[in-house]
Amino acid sequence: MENFDRPSPNSARATRAYSASPEELLEAIRQAVKELPRWRLEEATETKLHAVRRTRLLRFEDDVTVTVQPRNRGSEAHFESASRVGKGDLGQNPRNLKEFLAAVNRELSR
Repeated sequence: MENFDRPSPNSARATRAYSASPEELLEAIRQAVKELPRWRLEEATETKLHAVRRTRLLRFEDDVTVTVQPRNRGSEAHFESASRVGKGDLGQNPRNLKEFLAAVNRELSR
């Protein structure tokens, strides 16, 4: 299981390095959001993306943001998932990031 930073009981964070350029990575991230069920793209700029993931059972919405920056021979992405309501997420935000990172990796391998 992947480890994620837990800055609060309502959020999770992760940073990953990629060999893809920032432009290629952002496109893979956009495609990943499109392909995932219950995910939608809210906003995207040249370096940042904001998506919303709706939980299956109670339909809570979690905000997922990704900031991409250039790095030597590739790029680095900072992922964060945060619940909008409640005092704890029962592990949903780490699951959001795990699902999202797997989808981004699939898109990059195509």
